[in-house]
Amino acid sequence: MSTWLLPRHELTPEQLRAVELSHADHQIIFGAPGSGKTQILLHRAAFLRDRLGTAPNRFRIFVYTNVLKQYIRSALSLLNLPEDTIITYDDWCRVFYQQHINSRLPWNAAAKKPDFDLIRRTVGEKVGKNSIPLPMYDFALVDEAQDLDGDTFDTLRRISRHVTACLDNKQQIYERGSTENEILLKLGLRRRNLSLLDAYRCSPFIAKLAARFIPDPQDMQHYLGQVRTSQTERQTPLLFKATGFDDEKKRLIEVLRERLLLDQRIAVLFPMRRQVFGFAEGLKQAGIEVETQENLNFSSSRPKLITYASAKGLTFDSVLLPRLVPESFLRMSPERIQRILFVAITRATNWAYLSTYLGNELPLLQSLQPLVAERALTVQATQERTTPAPGSTPGTPPGADKLDFL
Repeated sequence: MSTWLLPRHELTPEQLRAVELSHADHQIIFGAPGSGKTQILLHRAAFLRDRLGTAPNRFRIFVYTNVLKQYIRSALSLLNLPEDTIITYDDWCRVFYQQHINSRLPWNAAAKKPDFDLIRRTVGEKVGKNSIPLPMYDFALVDEAQDLDGDTFDTLRRISRHVTACLDNKQQIYERGSTENEILLKLGLRRRNLSLLDAYRCSPFIAKLAARFIPDPQDMQHYLGQVRTSQTERQTPLLFKATGFDDEKKRLIEVLRERLLLDQRIAVLFPMRRQVFGFAEGLKQAGIEVETQENLNFSSSRPKLITYASAKGLTFDSVLLPRLVPESFLRMSPERIQRILFVAITRATNWAYLSTYLGNELPLLQSLQPLVAERALTVQATQERTTPAPGSTPGTPPGADKLDFL
């Protein structure tokens, strides 16, 4: 499979401008899904390293999840960037804590893991006291900056001479994150340095689907106006309404097999972690080899089963979103559900599949009705698949006339 990282000569002039922004001041880059923020950060790391003659231990690229870290590491060799330059902020805080504060980490007994909230605060206090030689780095680059809190940027500007942060508040899925104005204030800036105006990754159908989960009409239209990818193939997204779990699983297996025949990079995304492993076992029993966030290999063609949160920053040809029922989103506000669905759908470049239960649909799916009217979304229920279509030939799979597979 080809790598997701574009060579420098294939970047747009606007993306190249972002790569080569001055390091004399901190920089904030705003960009919608598909505008190439992660591409830009990696090429910018190579650019600044070469421009400044920076040693590998003198710069860091901070990402939000371990899955994104693995994803980025799969392409680092193309830019001769060492793997340990990519790190999550929590992991960096853990290492700092053990090296400069206490080798024994504070423990969250209820969560059965290190108390990262306390670790972050303690590291921030230590750095703020200037009790160690600072700055530690010549530059630090930050992806998904909107999901980091303001105190994080206090720490980042102290440990690094230069900070470049990429963000999009439409993709903020955690309440503890920061607004653009908060990040600007922390970095001593008056306004964002550059806005990536075009979204090249998502097809128009994917963009229309994702836009239905942007609550502000003006923001919705602005996002749709950024899409520059042409729709060369008619692959309308598909919403399937199953009668229950077994029906949904059966249809998911069918869809996966069809997509694998097209040699596509596929992700199956879930709201909850336990759903990942339950479906992984079911697919394994059906003879479909998949990978979960425990054993990801982004050089393989096997479908990836991960949570919405772990998918941030990733890109796939097709994205499948099963279990779109209220029980999957308990204790989530409608606003947060909108944001995570926007993030999940925009992981796709070509096609998206959504599934829910007939009579138990996630209420937010009602907002997709205008797409059905304009034929930008196909809705299919079980009874439609079991009734032979007029003119269908013997042996045609039920409902095949309604599918958008190529």
